[in-house]
This record gives sequence, C-alpha cells and structure tokens, in this order.
Amino acid sequence: MTTQTRIAVFAADYQDAIAAGDPDLQLEIKLAAYDHDHANPDGPRAMDALRFVDRGRKARTAQAA
Repeated sequence: MTTQTRIAVFAADYQDAIAAGDPDLQLEIKLAAYDHDHANPDGPRAMDALRFVDRGRKARTAQAA
C-alpha cells in the first residue's frame, strides 16, 4: 500500500469514527497516523490529513449554526 493510499484510509476511517461518535477509535487512528509520520519522516504527513478532516467538520458545524 502506498503512503498516500494509507493516509487516505486513515482520513476515511477517521471520518467514520467521528460520524459514529467513537472517541476511542478516533484516538486509535490518530496514534496510528502519528506512528506512521514518525516511521516515514520524508513522506506526506498523516496527521495533517486528520487535521484537515477536523477543520472541514468544524467549518460545516459553524455554517450550520
């Protein structure tokens, strides 16, 4: 699995965990992304992808309010 594919899977799983309201799974995915970033310091950053998901969710929530 390529790095970009793995990051896309992290982001999709993280979105699913948010939708399910499962904080334990969200934390598990964040820790896996953190480990991935440390194992691949020169590649794309998985934590940045998760932050992007969080920003998008917060922006949609703010628009709805």
